Amino acid sequence: MKSDPDILTDTVTESDPPVRGLRQRMTWLHTWGGLWAGWVLFAIFLTGTLGVFDDAITRWMKPERPLVAEVAPTTAEQRAQAVRLAQAYLQQTMPRGEFWSIGLPGESDPAIRLFWRENEDAKFQQTRLDPVTGAELGKTVERETEGGHHFVHMHFEFHAGEAGIWMVGFFTMIMLVALVSGVITHKRIFKDFFTFRPKKGQRSWLDAHNVASVLTLPFQFMIAYTGLAIFYSLYMPAGIFAHYPDKDTYFSQLLSRPAPREETHIDAQVASLDKLLLTAETELGRQASFVSVNHPGDSSASVRVFGLFDEEENEKYLLPPGSGNVMFDGVTGETLDVQMSGEHRGGDAQAVQRVMGTLHMARFGGDTLRWLYFLCGFAGAVMMATGSILFTVKRRQKALNEFGRHTPKVYRLIETLNVAVIAGLCIACIAYLWSNRLIPVGIEDRPHWEITTFFTVWLMALLHASVRPVASAWVEQLSLAALLCLALPLLNWLTTGQQVLAYGLQGDWERVSVELTVVSLGLLLATMAQKARSMAPVLPPRSAVVANQQKIITAPVPYRNSILMRVLAATLGGYAVASGLAILLPMVLSMARAEAVLASTLLSFAAYTGVIIWVFSVRAPQRVWRGVFVLAAGCMLTALLSTTFGGI
Repeated sequence: MKSDPDILTDTVTESDPPVRGLRQRMTWLHTWGGLWAGWVLFAIFLTGTLGVFDDAITRWMKPERPLVAEVAPTTAEQRAQAVRLAQAYLQQTMPRGEFWSIGLPGESDPAIRLFWRENEDAKFQQTRLDPVTGAELGKTVERETEGGHHFVHMHFEFHAGEAGIWMVGFFTMIMLVALVSGVITHKRIFKDFFTFRPKKGQRSWLDAHNVASVLTLPFQFMIAYTGLAIFYSLYMPAGIFAHYPDKDTYFSQLLSRPAPREETHIDAQVASLDKLLLTAETELGRQASFVSVNHPGDSSASVRVFGLFDEEENEKYLLPPGSGNVMFDGVTGETLDVQMSGEHRGGDAQAVQRVMGTLHMARFGGDTLRWLYFLCGFAGAVMMATGSILFTVKRRQKALNEFGRHTPKVYRLIETLNVAVIAGLCIACIAYLWSNRLIPVGIEDRPHWEITTFFTVWLMALLHASVRPVASAWVEQLSLAALLCLALPLLNWLTTGQQVLAYGLQGDWERVSVELTVVSLGLLLATMAQKARSMAPVLPPRSAVVANQQKIITAPVPYRNSILMRVLAATLGGYAVASGLAILLPMVLSMARAEAVLASTLLSFAAYTGVIIWVFSVRAPQRVWRGVFVLAAGCMLTALLSTTFGGI
């Protein structure tokens, strides 16, 4: 079988490159789709892998917190008193607004935690109160930090809000396509699992890529699909809006709960929250941990009291029982809804979606399963990295001039991004931990400065990779990352007086695991730097590049136009087909309408993947748009006819 470069060069003078067998076309799709998405996917996987232990990282980044938390359990009267104090403070500070939130004292924080917002466009305000006196506390003695949650936010939205979530979803779809096309490409997929040939140049990189891929293939499929399922209502809302006026109505019907109340703009006093807290605890049969109020000060106010979440109990189940909650009228105190712990609403479709969320976030199985996720996630990052490096290794041996006279510059850009994303991101991650110890504790908006350090260091790594020779940049950045990892325990001891032995003696195994893992990664990075030092790239002779230019540069326009048309058909046309199915299927599925919408939307991601694979597997590009149009129009027309003659 020819490699994807051979396919490309043999067919570039034709109207479209992937014109041979299915496997060759899938090889082309796997190579180029994986290349352009690989950098973002590497960042998603690496930060997601670190985010598996976000709580442990957060604990390490708050060295002032006692090594072993000792918080005495509170009584019902103490919790009611805390809520009374919180309500008095909020009514004085912001008697009317969009939202109140009261976090009761617990192991994570012995103080009362308050959040409030005046309207949807305003920023959240927060403070902490003494649980006995209600006095506002000064800044906590703990350093303010985003902690390990920074890696979680990087993983699913790159600190860019909804736009970042959309971007991650887009690249996750590309990952699904790359996984499917990779399976089709590798006919010896099981043999590749047992094959690794070290010190064989390109072949070694290919073997490493195959082993990392095959070893964790089920995990990769699961983590990609469940990631899309978590944000299904954002990524694929067509089914919801076709059958419901808005998302609030849909979720109210799906979860059998009262619909959100519209603000009336009529002043009304919020009911006594302490009494509602005690009522909720009686209903739930467990103590409460959290109280929220929507539209406080308005006659439409509603109160929701949440039970205490038992992490150990919930980790035993893929479909966790939850903590339960009670909803009240915020003015009259009337009970509007009670959801007990263990009560699952939304039918089988919602149960599947919740299981998907549990699987993706590793919220079951305890530390053993989290370590398995960590290793599989790390293997996924290796898969992305080796795939990107393999492309450049191939081009060093045989430049193909895919981009005409700009090919050398594009190759250089690809190698620069490889260094900056793979090695540079490692530096940025460890620099984030260093910043936690070096940035002054009392500085204003301290979490922002830690995150700014992360992105600044990452940008500096990109600039360094762009001005240094590629081989030198690899060695220097890997070496720096290794040095920062290995020196982190020393920095911790010098700045806080704490060290891993003390953590162990105190039984603080979360902090122990953080430091030992960082040191282990430092040793791995040092080994990689040493390997990179002995693997200087060998570039193709200038004569070979010139020969390739003379051979291929004659017909780039039809080739590029064909690729552009396929990409547009796959992304836009595929999304239209998937949306059409999400609208149509609820009309034919024999289940409650809200459950059918959810089930159809979850299935639409598989349909989207299938359409993309089909678009790049068809020989004639002219058939692509016709096929996509027929599929999308067929779904929409059928849905329209069903609505017109059968009703929704």
